[in-house]
Formats: sequence, structure tokens, C-alpha cells
Amino acid sequence: MTSQQPQSAYLAIADQLRQEIRNRPSMTDLPPVADLVAQHAVSRSTVRRALAVLQQEGLAEPLPGGGWNVRP
Repeated sequence: MTSQQPQSAYLAIADQLRQEIRNRPSMTDLPPVADLVAQHAVSRSTVRRALAVLQQEGLAEPLPGGGWNVRP
């Protein structure tokens, strides 16, 4: 994903996570931010923007102290 613009990178990450949530109904936690940064070769802020999209859609919520849950 390094060849994408930052805006399209965070949307692509959000799309990938959204699809993973749909494909795995038993999924309760999203991967750690650090893992997503390494997997997609982007900055932490890009991953946080992707997670914010999922939060706005009601698919994910941040946990106190870090991490993200999939919302039921």
C-alpha cells in the first residue's frame, strides 16, 4: 500500500477490516495498531484514521488503555 495516497490508504485499510469483520462474525478484537502499521506499511495516524471510519460506522470501538473491539 505504500504506493497509495494517504487518504486512499486509510480507506483501503478500513475496507479490508470491514470485510474481515463481516467474514468472521465471531471476531471480537481488531488487530493491534502496531500490527496494522507493519502489515500495511503506513503510519500510525493512517491506521487511526481507518479505525475512526469503522468507529463512525458503528463497527468498532476503542478500548480504555488501547486496542479496539468489534462492536456487536
